[in-house]
Amino acid sequence: MTAGNSKDRISKDGILAAVVAIVLAVVGFLFASSDDSEGSDDSARPSVSASAIPEESREAPSPTVRPEESASSPEDTPDEGSGDGGSDGDGPGDDGNGRETGPGEPLDEADLGPRVAHLADDLNPVERNVYDGTATVALTTYTSSIWKDIGPGRTLSSVYVVYDLQGQWKKFIADVGPKSTSRTDAVMDFEVYADDRKLGEVHRTTMKRSAHIELNVTGVGHLRLVAKHVSGSTSGAYTGQAVWGSARLEG
Repeated sequence: MTAGNSKDRISKDGILAAVVAIVLAVVGFLFASSDDSEGSDDSARPSVSASAIPEESREAPSPTVRPEESASSPEDTPDEGSGDGGSDGDGPGDDGNGRETGPGEPLDEADLGPRVAHLADDLNPVERNVYDGTATVALTTYTSSIWKDIGPGRTLSSVYVVYDLQGQWKKFIADVGPKSTSRTDAVMDFEVYADDRKLGEVHRTTMKRSAHIELNVTGVGHLRLVAKHVSGSTSGAYTGQAVWGSARLEG
């Protein structure tokens, strides 16, 4: 190999080495740039502080509930059955049905139901006298009843009693017939008159068959109850007693 050829060989080898070095340097630079860019991206992201989050978006911490705070206080819970935490539904001013009434305010009659007055206990007759108490008619016993002696004689064949209703009642109710102590063959008729006007029909009864009377007496002043002897044997002057069982007024 000549000196000229040796120089050419060295020159080519040097150039090749320089090119390889440059290529390696470029590749190394590119890798380094890539790592730097990734690191810079992470660092470039803005950090969000808690102060930057709107208050309405923050999750409020769960409060710690103490046992004594979990139950409703008496002041926060209205009493049942009262309009304003007052009475419990049975106290003063309450009519028993949950409707509030003022002090001294009278209750409606409709709330109390119909008034009831038994002739034997609550009213006195204005004409004639009667017996009163408990009586049995056709095997049924009636409390608060009235009755009169009856028989075939002139003064006993038709008996009656009169009450003054003063137009304050609406209905008259009674179960009528011979008292259980009457003669076994006693037959009696019962009639009702309002201010001398006959109400309803004649009710015929026997020792085994009573009759139920229920009549409208609205506006009636004087109520006259009549019993008539129809037939039957006697014990002395009497056939027995004519009974108005549990005779009462409603209104």
